[in-house]
Amino acid sequence: MPSTSGQEDDAVNRWQARPFRAGAALRLVLAAGWISPSVARSRFRDWLGAHRWPEDEVDDLVLAVSEAVSNSIEHGYGVPVDSALLPHPGQIEVTAAVKQSAVGARHVELTVRDAGTWREPGQGPIPRGYGLDLMRAAGLYFVVERSAEGTRIRFTSRPVADIAASPPDGR
Repeated sequence: MPSTSGQEDDAVNRWQARPFRAGAALRLVLAAGWISPSVARSRFRDWLGAHRWPEDEVDDLVLAVSEAVSNSIEHGYGVPVDSALLPHPGQIEVTAAVKQSAVGARHVELTVRDAGTWREPGQGPIPRGYGLDLMRAAGLYFVVERSAEGTRIRFTSRPVADIAASPPDGR
């Protein structure tokens, strides 16, 4: 089915669809449109898989990146939730890296950055506003930094075992 707007194509074409290598950092530049959270979820999940991230931790991390990208779209750029066809007003950069600790553990350091101006959520008939709490609960460290240049969310996952210490088949 052809796209109803160029927005979907624009968001998808800003990253190269190729397999990730273990150890490689993640960098996505996404359009500030409502297709981008799903692109971020898919690519981040693939990246975590390349790093053999424990499956019981993956969903929390994917939820965190999805919430961060969604917040950039809605609160950073002011794109209404029900406006899928509006042109995107800017970009969102998602970066992630796996860091090793000296004690045989590793964690993900994730940053989601936009160049928008933070807008408080509007009031509506459905209770909202749990995204920051969800992100905070999904990891070990979480901070939102707002400035004249935009908003940056920095997130650190809970530590997991080093993959070098576990065999590839998970036994």
